[in-house]
Amino acid sequence: MDEEREVRQQKIPADIEAEKAVLGAMLKSPDAVADVIDFLRADDFYMTEHREIYKVMTDMFRRSVAIDLTTVFSELKTRQTAELVGGLSYLGRLMDDAIVFSNAKYYAATVADKSKMRQLISEADAIKDAAYSEELPPEDILDNAEQRIMEIAHKTQRQNYVDINEVLVSNIKEIQELEKNKGRLPGVPTGFKKVDEILGGLQKTDLIILAARPGVGKTAFALNVAEHAASVGKKVMIFSLEMSKEQLGQRMLSMTACVPMENIRNGNLSHADWDSISDAQDSFEAVDLAIDETSSISPSEMKNKCRRFKAERGGLDLVIVDYLQLMSLGGNKTESREKEIAALSRSIKIMAKELGCAVVLLSQLSRGPEQRAGHKPQLSDLRDSGAIEQDADVVIFLRRDDYYESDTEDAPANVDPNAGLTCQVNIAKHRNGATGVVTLAWVPRYTKFGNLAANYQEEY
Repeated sequence: MDEEREVRQQKIPADIEAEKAVLGAMLKSPDAVADVIDFLRADDFYMTEHREIYKVMTDMFRRSVAIDLTTVFSELKTRQTAELVGGLSYLGRLMDDAIVFSNAKYYAATVADKSKMRQLISEADAIKDAAYSEELPPEDILDNAEQRIMEIAHKTQRQNYVDINEVLVSNIKEIQELEKNKGRLPGVPTGFKKVDEILGGLQKTDLIILAARPGVGKTAFALNVAEHAASVGKKVMIFSLEMSKEQLGQRMLSMTACVPMENIRNGNLSHADWDSISDAQDSFEAVDLAIDETSSISPSEMKNKCRRFKAERGGLDLVIVDYLQLMSLGGNKTESREKEIAALSRSIKIMAKELGCAVVLLSQLSRGPEQRAGHKPQLSDLRDSGAIEQDADVVIFLRRDDYYESDTEDAPANVDPNAGLTCQVNIAKHRNGATGVVTLAWVPRYTKFGNLAANYQEEY
């Protein structure tokens, strides 16, 4: 193409191959679109046809339209720009040449950098022409130059600072809205009345650490919260790094239908059980809840999937990650596991803030509780890193007395599933409010937690 030859001849800052790589990756994967859409603009592309292709794909992504070779070509034809970009054959070449779509962010950064250089050259030429013309005093030329250079800088910044008055106006509007809806939780409800009274629900942008020893019920508690949140209209995404989606589905059916897990696993079901399971299945038909069972997922891959869910479902309120110690940084290596865990928890906190949703991150505890009287967990028991405590807005510990009633230190107790069991939910850290301990009912045969009677007396 003529523009491509011009780049080579005049050494204009542009990387045509990087532009092709970005577009090819976007055609191959929605994850690539999510990776670049926040910081790369159509005007950053040097070639006109590349600008048009990028504009079409980002518009489709924002409208939650599936992106592939056929749909993009169809959209280009609708806009009467299909011939301008080289038609279906050029789109096909872009897609074929994109080998690793996960590198889209790297190539997009190259495209953006070249764009900045071209803008600077253009502004420098304008400054030079103004100085040669001598029509304006030097002070005006300098003032105009500074303004134009600052505009380039502002375009490339992801977010500008905000005046405190704008922040306060937003705060007042939010407070007025809360006052108007008295009795309604400001955050995502957990379904546990006293927990919600302390936390006000799970707040958007918060990182909530849910920690306990293995077998205490972290996953069960998180699934209870997810099911309740989805049932009241919240949009929920679950990342299960340990259990399969089928296992999570069985747990969801058991706790919702109140059919014992062992009956579901071995197929020993009565007619009443089948009726309950059918009703439970029907209750999930209208909810926005999705499960991802990818093992050793990285924070960037998780964020991309959340972005896609948010675009497809029109929002995202709650993300549950089960659990931190099974995550990885992908290709990034760290000196120690402790530093890797610190990097992971920080990445998840940033994800919560960028996506504007609450994130419940499950975490294992060290053996600390088993080595002290009363077995009460402490913040120092968070396994592998003190950075987890630092990044968390809320830290919740689960503790069950029956867990320690076994003959061995590590194994959970062999308890009577019909007994009235309880679990202490210790809100040990709450960055924006009170802490406290709440006692819930624990029904192991349904892997289910529940609220206790209003007259239940707490004993600690």
